[in-house]
Amino acid sequence: MKKANVLIVDDSKSALFAVKALLSPAGIKTVTASDAVQGQEALRKEPFDLVITDVDMPNLSGLEFCQWIKSNPETSHIPVIVLSSLDTDADIENGFRVGADAYVPKRLANKELIPRIESVMNTCTFVKDKTILVVEDSTTIQMLTKQGLEDAGFKVALADDGQHALDIINDVSPDVLLTDLNMPRMDGTELCRRLFNIEAYKFLPIVVMSSLGDKPMMRRLIRDGVTAFIVKPFNVDMLVVTMEKLLSDHFQRMLEERERLVLEQKLTVGSITSLINALEARDKYTSGHSESVTRLSIAIGRELGFSDTELNRLQIAASLHDLGKIGVRDNVLLKPGKLTPDEFEHIQTHTVVVQDILKPLHNMEDVLVAASSHHERWDGTGYPNGLKSEDIPLFGRIIAVADVFDALTSDRPYRDGMPAEKALQIISQGVGSHFCPMVGAAFFKYMKTLKNGNLT
Repeated sequence: MKKANVLIVDDSKSALFAVKALLSPAGIKTVTASDAVQGQEALRKEPFDLVITDVDMPNLSGLEFCQWIKSNPETSHIPVIVLSSLDTDADIENGFRVGADAYVPKRLANKELIPRIESVMNTCTFVKDKTILVVEDSTTIQMLTKQGLEDAGFKVALADDGQHALDIINDVSPDVLLTDLNMPRMDGTELCRRLFNIEAYKFLPIVVMSSLGDKPMMRRLIRDGVTAFIVKPFNVDMLVVTMEKLLSDHFQRMLEERERLVLEQKLTVGSITSLINALEARDKYTSGHSESVTRLSIAIGRELGFSDTELNRLQIAASLHDLGKIGVRDNVLLKPGKLTPDEFEHIQTHTVVVQDILKPLHNMEDVLVAASSHHERWDGTGYPNGLKSEDIPLFGRIIAVADVFDALTSDRPYRDGMPAEKALQIISQGVGSHFCPMVGAAFFKYMKTLKNGNLT
């Protein structure tokens, strides 16, 4: 949850203190008001991300205050949480009737207030500025719908019929499509059918406006993929609630899917890391090599201005770069002397083996090509594909530098590791032939930031 600026309104000093104490550890900035009138003044003076209000207060009740917030164009976008000791079903219903985004009984504040704030803020952040394409041939319904959705913080684009919607949809890039069924040129049913067959809009949430007489069509469209229905005549407030709920649920599904993918990736990488540890256990000389290459690759990525997401993918690729050596024979991998041409050709296959291992993994294409391209050379003389210059994936170019530096400075069966200064000289001589000039520059920039004591 982002750092929020929250207005707390309650006529009880002890209640204000308790709520402030509850929100402070969460890093939430708070401003307090002792009644709703002071709350109105505070809202006129500065912007707030959220309002938390009691109900039973003098001068102006919390419900009247909430209604004022939601009816004022300058504050209607601010979510309101009612926090009250009045917590019967009727009380809660009254709170939602005046526009409250959530209702928390005071007796449950310690347990429920922070999660409810997070839920409301996440929903509002996600819903805010989302675009709804309204497809309707009635100008009156267009204008009423547009006004209500814009007052709730949505962006709205209009189309007069299905064909018009198809003509503008790529420019509009809607987050939700709201369409009537009965329209000239192309009706809502045909529009939905067309969109279901366009890959880019296969998962676009679609809400259909229809009459009660369209029930058979409703069932068919739901079967085909329509998300929800609004029955005409409809209340604009109910339409807004439907859109917010739809986007909120969609957002929640996205979060759950992201968490699932992250967990899946962690389990996958954990399993492969175990294989790497097993691989390095075969050869005491290369133990820790993948870890060192990963550390240096990330440092180069930071010098190149990589985002956190890019650094995460680079970390995975670098840690897996030598995984293919699990398919190299021991008598070649552990040979203390110079390799024969046949043996060298055999060890080169590790860049292909790693592709075979990683290929079944979903969403790992960039990792796969990076792990299999770290022996390509800038001048095109590398392997396995003889790629040249910028045809070599950037991750692969980065890992190439880190891999050679660690290999040169580490002990191997056939030689002792060389001093870092000599390794730096060799890499410098290889920039422009073996190594990418841009990556080489980032590598040397990073190395200059290290203290001389680290170069051994």
